[in-house]
Amino acid sequence: MDLEIQPVRIDEVLLRLPAELARTNKEYVVLLGFDDLPEDEDRLFVFGNEDLLFTAIRNIVVNACKYTIGHRALVKASTKNNEIRIEIIDNGPGMLPEELELIFQPFYRSGAVGTLPGFGLGLPLVKRIINLHKGSIQVTSDLKTGTTFLVILPAAFRKTEPAQLPTR
Repeated sequence: MDLEIQPVRIDEVLLRLPAELARTNKEYVVLLGFDDLPEDEDRLFVFGNEDLLFTAIRNIVVNACKYTIGHRALVKASTKNNEIRIEIIDNGPGMLPEELELIFQPFYRSGAVGTLPGFGLGLPLVKRIINLHKGSIQVTSDLKTGTTFLVILPAAFRKTEPAQLPTR
């Protein structure tokens, strides 16, 4: 199977989340934060597969909503240097530091999930998709304030200085 790679506008991917998650569960609320996006729309593109990127981000957001009181997740997008950064923030029960290394392993489920359904396959899939897009994923968590996932993807638009002509 060939993977179709093309320029994908990341804000358009994120804009699909609120309606998609509301269809999944009427209690799920996704708040979008686009305050830190550049005015130059060309800087919002990544090279990738739109469906896979949506699946990866959706999986993180579903988890955030599933495990959070009030079933809310905040998704913020920003750019820095030649990167597009997506933060998914919840105020759920958080995870212990030793769990953070394990959550991307297949079938691992945090002790904080209790009896909520799941198989422990969503986050390993997320990591694989993000790696496939030459990106990275980081997670920080606190038992009092919740969990933040940071997805970093290389921007398709790279601002470079025009080449200098040699002088004689």
